[in-house]
Amino acid sequence: MKNRLNEYICAVPFDSLEVHDKRNFLCCASWLTKHLPENVSVYDSFNSQEAKDIRDSMLDGSYKYCDENQCPYLRMFKNGSAAPMYHKNKLSEDLSERVERHKKGLEIKPRIVQFSMDRTCNLKCPSCRLDLIVADSHKIKQVKAHIQEIEDTYADSIHTIYITGTGDPFISVGFRDFLRNFDKSKYPNLDKIHLHTNATKWNKEMWDSMPNVHEFVKSAEISIDAATKHTYENETRLGGNWDELVENLHFISEIPNLKRVKTSFVVQDTNYKEMKLFYDTMTSIFKEKAKVFFGRINNWDTFTEEQFKEKKIWDSNHPQYYDFVEEVNKVLPAYNCFHNLEEFLYEKSNLI
Repeated sequence: MKNRLNEYICAVPFDSLEVHDKRNFLCCASWLTKHLPENVSVYDSFNSQEAKDIRDSMLDGSYKYCDENQCPYLRMFKNGSAAPMYHKNKLSEDLSERVERHKKGLEIKPRIVQFSMDRTCNLKCPSCRLDLIVADSHKIKQVKAHIQEIEDTYADSIHTIYITGTGDPFISVGFRDFLRNFDKSKYPNLDKIHLHTNATKWNKEMWDSMPNVHEFVKSAEISIDAATKHTYENETRLGGNWDELVENLHFISEIPNLKRVKTSFVVQDTNYKEMKLFYDTMTSIFKEKAKVFFGRINNWDTFTEEQFKEKKIWDSNHPQYYDFVEEVNKVLPAYNCFHNLEEFLYEKSNLI
């Protein structure tokens, strides 16, 4: 793979900025080993030396700050896929311009900005948090100030707004108000709003309360991590209601302008046997809109080291490891799946 990487550029760090509470990121925090500085503006984050170092590692082909085990793009690239990797001789005009500006030491602006500065959510998922997180009035003001800073700095360059990835856009007061009062005149080049949600409150009443964003919401990611009522309500989505979720999923599937729905499943010891059922259920509901993500669980300081050993079902030392490999091979590879589990597809013969 290293030789191939010398010929390709990952577009993500040239295009994207995740805006969090105290620190921003050029892509998922678990996919990069080098992070941007804390407590600086969105401008200083995206044009920091750390950001430039990460982009340089794409240009020199080393990808030395990327975690190959976590990044699904690198995992899929290793298996023959390309997106969002682009051959250096076939860059789009826009990406080529960004690369050249970077080489010359000139500033570049993000096309995709992820609003992740509010962790407010109505669920208490063990893979994410130890307790409920709900913003108080002070935090809500901070969230709105972050949104204003993004608008003041990058509104003219943004093509995609991504909300949220750390909480829920329909539960966060700051994000919900933003969606309900959205002013498209502030974003002259906006093409899409991508919603990342648990979908527990994405029903008709909620959707009808934010008509200004309907034309822009063309894709969404729904985090579920289960395929049965018991697992959803007792293991992966504490505080959730499976029946209400399924009702909402059917409603969401009928939204005309919504062209792609990625449903995500964080693989762990308590749910891995439901991977195939999850895939079948999601593709049945969303049909041609469906894209299904399977990813390894991370430890966001919610597990002790001993607890995480139990969660890491893909560890070859785990007592259920070979059962896990069997389950992976029931569902992967599928044409509409996105995952970071490639190496387990090649071990099926070892189970005989």
